[in-house]
Amino acid sequence: MPEGEVQGIWDLRAQPHQYLGGIDFAGRSVLEIGPASGYLSFWMEQAGARVTCLEPPMSHLWDVVPFEGFDIADWREKFLVEIEGVRNSFWYAHSALGSQVRMIETDPYAIPPEAGQFDVGVLTAVLLHCRNPFDMLQSLSRRVSRTIVVTEEYNPALGPAAACMFQPHRGVQQVDTWWQFTPQFFVSALGLLGFTQARVALHTQGQPAAGRDVSMFTVVCERPEPA
Repeated sequence: MPEGEVQGIWDLRAQPHQYLGGIDFAGRSVLEIGPASGYLSFWMEQAGARVTCLEPPMSHLWDVVPFEGFDIADWREKFLVEIEGVRNSFWYAHSALGSQVRMIETDPYAIPPEAGQFDVGVLTAVLLHCRNPFDMLQSLSRRVSRTIVVTEEYNPALGPAAACMFQPHRGVQQVDTWWQFTPQFFVSALGLLGFTQARVALHTQGQPAAGRDVSMFTVVCERPEPA
């Protein structure tokens, strides 16, 4: 950006292609749920994709873990300020880059047909924040004809099964994180939805603010070509 570098929570610049499953975006239409500041959105556009991003309405702001006694209304009010800043950063970068990326605001659990049909669906570091991750996969699958890409944090202790681990507990009131997943969870879930050709890649991504690298996985699932 003209004003220089701004450090965020993640730094994906070293290997965005790997983070997105190594697929070829040239000439393809993409629906990305939860673009945040838009780094991946604009990268996919520069790689030749026609990108549409989806954010939930500001009145919802994702799913909050309903801890007993927790003041959700107060949390939402404070979180609203943070999210407004993130969305402003998206539009600032959009303008600075002269981007043609499209943004729609709708319920990601019920993406309407009016949003369009797409070649590729992208969900990166989103489903851990979702109360009903399978419902969101199903919603996205209805709008995608060929490929779905899912990236999440990798926890090898969960083993090889199709599993997700419930994260909230009374000891830590972390209200925006619901799950950890195994790669096989998405291979199995997306297979049920018709995306039966799957591959999995493991990689690490940097969190400079925390001074650490995070183990991640990316699952790419595709519908078979028509016979």
